[in-house]
Amino acid sequence: MLAVMLREFRLILRRPALAGLVVVLPLVMLLALAGIFRAGIPTGMALVVVDLDRSELSRSVTRMLDAAPELRVREQALSLSEARALIVAGHARGAVYLPPGLERDIMRGARPEIVTFYDNQHMSAGSMIARGARNAIDTALAGLRLSIRQDQGEASVQAQVSSQPIPLQAHALFNPAFDYVHFLLAALVPTVLQIIAAAATAYAISLDFGPGRHPQVLARMAGGVLPAMLGKILPYTLIFLLILGLSDIALYGWLGVPLRGSLVLMAAGAVLFILSVQLIGALAFVITRDMGRAASIIAVITAPAFGFMGLGFPREAMSQLAQSWGAVIPGTWYVQLRIDQSLRATPLDISLWSVVWLGCIVLVLGVLVLIRLRHMRHQIEVGP
Repeated sequence: MLAVMLREFRLILRRPALAGLVVVLPLVMLLALAGIFRAGIPTGMALVVVDLDRSELSRSVTRMLDAAPELRVREQALSLSEARALIVAGHARGAVYLPPGLERDIMRGARPEIVTFYDNQHMSAGSMIARGARNAIDTALAGLRLSIRQDQGEASVQAQVSSQPIPLQAHALFNPAFDYVHFLLAALVPTVLQIIAAAATAYAISLDFGPGRHPQVLARMAGGVLPAMLGKILPYTLIFLLILGLSDIALYGWLGVPLRGSLVLMAAGAVLFILSVQLIGALAFVITRDMGRAASIIAVITAPAFGFMGLGFPREAMSQLAQSWGAVIPGTWYVQLRIDQSLRATPLDISLWSVVWLGCIVLVLGVLVLIRLRHMRHQIEVGP
């Protein structure tokens, strides 16, 4: 088996396509994702202001909107239809409507409406526009409301209490800065890597076990079909673990994602995750014996996996079928383990179940691959 592993490393060096799939593509993926999410928190979302009041207050609100880190006032529109056209054309993510008579009505004690419009089809950008506009408007109007109450004879302390009679404190747990490095990048790296690892494993196996190849030579070298298959898979296990380790160094070192849990548990989860993903690729190929069909199966399983992990949409709100499908995808448990042990500092007895599930997936997939290899033995002649 060691001879097969050394042969596999030499094969990677001789075949540019294999080296590109196993080494170059994952590294390019890591650099691209790190470059995209390095800022962590999106800022400067383009905003249009429809100011029909043209008062000192409306100009103060506009300045406050432009000063908000999430927002950038791109321009001021003359009507809502013009603002809508800018949003539809993609030149702005949202609009704020300041009605005529805004300052006058507030000074009279009335409650005029400032309306925020945002494109919620792009949920992340839309929610940022809504949150940034709300905070900026509240800040701009808070001082004016306080001064109006003081002018009406209220004491300063009483005016502050009246402005917000029921104080509300909201604390975001685990990712209070809404940092996309913590939320998306930590999950996207293993999600993309599982696609590449499964496809690379299937392709590597096809080079010796595919139609027109001579697997009996490899089987003789290793002393059997099973050692030959292990010798084919294990070099890529080491390579993908190294790549995953480099991504973790970048995440927890360079990008500053907090690591509050057990490195040993995360390492165990990483090994089981890589093995399970490789076994998906191996099973897809040994069942089909055709790289094209194996790639199709791998794509069906791994490409939409991110949607079933429960990050963008909670798993408990999915249908039973979607929850079951997500439970058999290795990335679901590995990403949960990473988040638990990096951000949440989840107790080990709880996070251990993610490792147990990964181990079960490896066991089931390994048994299926062994069963298929037994059926392939009569096609592969092993010499004495």
